[in-house]
Amino acid sequence: MATLFEKVNIGGLELKNRMVMTPMGFMFDIDNGISERQRNYLVERAKGGFGLVYPATHFIEDRFEKCQANALWTASHADRLSLAVEQVHQYGAKFALQLSLGLGRVSIINQFTAPKSASEVPSFWYPNLICQPFTKEEIHWMVEQFGYSASLAKCAGVDVLEIHAYGGYLIDQFISSNWNKRTDEYGGSLENRLRIVFELRDAVRATCGDDFPVAVKFTPDHSFEGGRTMEEGIEIAKMLDDAGFAYLHLDRGAYECWYNAVTTTYQERGCQLYIAEALREAGIRSPFMIQGKMDDADLAEKVVAEGTADLIGLGHPSLADPHWPKKVKAGLTDDIIPCIGCNECLYNACMSRFKTCAINPATGFEKDYELKPATEAQKILVIGGGPGGMTAAITAAKRGFEAELWEKSAELGGTLKAAGAPLFKYDTKRYMDYLIKQVHKHGVTVRLRKEATEEEILRAKPDVVILAAGSKAILPRIPGCEKGNVVEATTLLSQGIETGEKVVVLGGGLVGCETALMLEAQGKDVTIVEMLDQLLLTAVHAPNNDQALKDMIAASKIKVMTSSELTAVEKGKVCVNCDDGGKEIDCDTLVLSVGFRSDHSLAEALEGKVNKVFTIGDNVQPGKIIHAVHQGFHTIRLLEDL
Repeated sequence: MATLFEKVNIGGLELKNRMVMTPMGFMFDIDNGISERQRNYLVERAKGGFGLVYPATHFIEDRFEKCQANALWTASHADRLSLAVEQVHQYGAKFALQLSLGLGRVSIINQFTAPKSASEVPSFWYPNLICQPFTKEEIHWMVEQFGYSASLAKCAGVDVLEIHAYGGYLIDQFISSNWNKRTDEYGGSLENRLRIVFELRDAVRATCGDDFPVAVKFTPDHSFEGGRTMEEGIEIAKMLDDAGFAYLHLDRGAYECWYNAVTTTYQERGCQLYIAEALREAGIRSPFMIQGKMDDADLAEKVVAEGTADLIGLGHPSLADPHWPKKVKAGLTDDIIPCIGCNECLYNACMSRFKTCAINPATGFEKDYELKPATEAQKILVIGGGPGGMTAAITAAKRGFEAELWEKSAELGGTLKAAGAPLFKYDTKRYMDYLIKQVHKHGVTVRLRKEATEEEILRAKPDVVILAAGSKAILPRIPGCEKGNVVEATTLLSQGIETGEKVVVLGGGLVGCETALMLEAQGKDVTIVEMLDQLLLTAVHAPNNDQALKDMIAASKIKVMTSSELTAVEKGKVCVNCDDGGKEIDCDTLVLSVGFRSDHSLAEALEGKVNKVFTIGDNVQPGKIIHAVHQGFHTIRLLEDL
């Protein structure tokens, strides 16, 4: 029976285990070569025990579109690639490289210039721009260039090369009938549409030899209307099965449903597993690499043992914890930092910011953010047991400070208690549990039901105070609130308060929408009332998370009233003004979710009375987990210099 940590031979390549750090975009040099920072980031994952490590996708040219990833078409690119390969190899990991022809219709040149694609189809980002089709001569040139880049990869020491043929990117645009309308030998039948994949395979063989392992990543199920269905995906898999590929790297989705490809907090564990199961049932014998929230060690072990897949891809989980494999092997699963599916890594990339991880501030800064032992004994008092406060307390203990944490409620967790309450937010609940365990493991003194006042803090005589008490919900003054059953959303979530059968949620932001979905899953009749003209306009999160949540709302029975104002609460109903006049909505419970406000009074009271006072997270201003965690970490990391 196969296991996660056994050696395995895939396509002639021996791996020390079955865990793979999958390719994700990351910072590159000015000429798109692998940067020193990216090399450090890759090496840390090899050090953490992954058997196979991928850098970001590499482009093979920039003739037709601006390179928006790593590049491999010059000796200089290969030099830096070889250094990354060498250092990854030193930890016993193998090195895979994914080569791409480009983004095609999903690339962004500007709003005036149409990208090139397989056919004259609309650009994804600017549908009024119609893509220009590649000529046959241009296709032949790209295939030849692909082979040359593959030869550079082999010379650099890369162990396996993967063809980037998935997710609605350029090669997939050739494969897919919804984007390929060609009438030449590259269009029409499935055989013709797949022609480019086999030409790329042959180009690699021509430059690298028949014994050089070549894999292919493709998408059997696009999961959006008009995209590829599983039926065609199975037919493609049958054609690839006997084509000499080392393994098939399976994927799901495209930009039209981006959350299926780059999963979010809202997807279930193993959400792409059904694809591998369907292909196995159809008789596909090739080794599979699967991904999609596979960071549950028991699930990964089961999938491998049953033969459903041969390699387990961990992308975002490797950002959250680069030592995932080592910790699983050692039985230290409580010490694994669990990915919460927030996609702040992707959001930062979309905003042209440095890509890091919300819950692991060292991601991307592997050589920068070392925690050094404290230079002097200091007592650190942390006020608030949310993500920022717990991170600060844990970091203080790791540095050797005396750390004490006060929490006014009966349990730790802070806003994570509310954020992780819906069943579909189990990732956030896992993270909260992880932090609580780490607080106790690192010997932090915890005082629950401890109200922090100026007098109590001064009596404790701390050297440093970290104020991480969060923010307070805004409670709007609505006539008649005292007559109805009214509850604030985070209170409802964190305390598990029962509601009536007919619920109105006031506020269509992130908290309001998640609360509405949780209540609807409980069988409640739910209406969202939002003053703005769309839901989630105030949410600052990754586009795939936004897309996922909106699709969940659309697929539910929740009634949505936008451009609407709740004006009064009466017994058993609420009054709402909207575009078509006033309405009365039956309402047993009104849930308020209209925002938060920080309270700076304690910080002001302590000014000049304690050696050092720092305010972090929502206590500064209402924000996100990434702000609280990073501020808590860096405040303690840099304490002597602040």
